[in-house]
Amino acid sequence: MSAARRVAGVLGLVVLLVGLLSGCNLFVQYYEDVDELCKKIVADWKAQAEVVDASYVYVHGIDSGQQIDFDVIVRAESDTAEVLVRLEDIANRDYWLSTAYDREDRMSFQYVVYSSDNPPAKDETSLAKSIGHGDIGVSPKVGLEKYGPRPTAK
Repeated sequence: MSAARRVAGVLGLVVLLVGLLSGCNLFVQYYEDVDELCKKIVADWKAQAEVVDASYVYVHGIDSGQQIDFDVIVRAESDTAEVLVRLEDIANRDYWLSTAYDREDRMSFQYVVYSSDNPPAKDETSLAKSIGHGDIGVSPKVGLEKYGPRPTAK
């Protein structure tokens, strides 16, 4: 093996190690636009009078893909059916109008809604306690008909 090949191999290894040690990992993709979308959905939900609290967890990585889990707590006296429809509509609208909609990565947006008189314990997700749950997402046809054209640039 020539000296030039050995140097190139060592340099390649050094670059890889520096990347890994600096927290740069090619297999874990964090997308700022996805995180911004999640923040917007939570803020729009919290603006609803019936919502006591809302939060999300954004998990990303080679073994988990792009997983976003939302938890929402609504006032016990709220009309649950109406609130659930409105919350899902807000999330679908925000997603449709976001650049995150264009991502080719496998994205999973799920939400769980709880009543304020039976909320989950801290860091607990329990469908048994939930009053509703579902997935966020809208087809291009429905999105265009319901929310209008998508932005061309952001």
